[in-house]
Amino acid sequence: MRQLKPGQTAPEFCATNVAGKTVRLSDYRGKTVLLTFQRNVGCPVCNLRFHALEQHRTDLRAKGIEVLAVYESAAVTTKQYLGGQTPYAQLIPDPEQKLYALYGAERSFGKLLSGVLLHGGLGKMSASKKLNPHLPKQDGHPDRIGADFLIDPAGRIIRAHYHRFVGDDLPLSEVVADGLPNQAATAR
Repeated sequence: MRQLKPGQTAPEFCATNVAGKTVRLSDYRGKTVLLTFQRNVGCPVCNLRFHALEQHRTDLRAKGIEVLAVYESAAVTTKQYLGGQTPYAQLIPDPEQKLYALYGAERSFGKLLSGVLLHGGLGKMSASKKLNPHLPKQDGHPDRIGADFLIDPAGRIIRAHYHRFVGDDLPLSEVVADGLPNQAATAR
């Protein structure tokens, strides 16, 4: 798959969020956007990321950072997951995986196993069950690997972070620090 690089214009898309409203990336011109691709709403590791985004809601809002979170889950499963909550992030169901393909998010069984066995996945699953013991049934690909993109107000990619394993999210502390990743992280 073709991976996007910093400096490129983020590919435009038009999708429908979980509330049934149209979301276009171009609607966010003039704002910094964190576009995050997760597995599905039933994924325990992705549940931790959702909670981290919610915990950083005030900081993200204070920095003017909008969050668009894409999931492989169907809209009905995503609504079940939210249970009436109104999250800070715009949740975008993408069961056809069109946005995943557009942004080059991959599938890899090896990276799935690496995340579970070598990078704390089992502990993350346990922690997730404490936050939400009733996750919906997973309705995406188990080998989906996420990606995060920090996009500047002009629509250019500042940071393209393709996960090396399940749960290798772009640290929110870097995003929140000043809306831009630090230089050491960019050099990775």
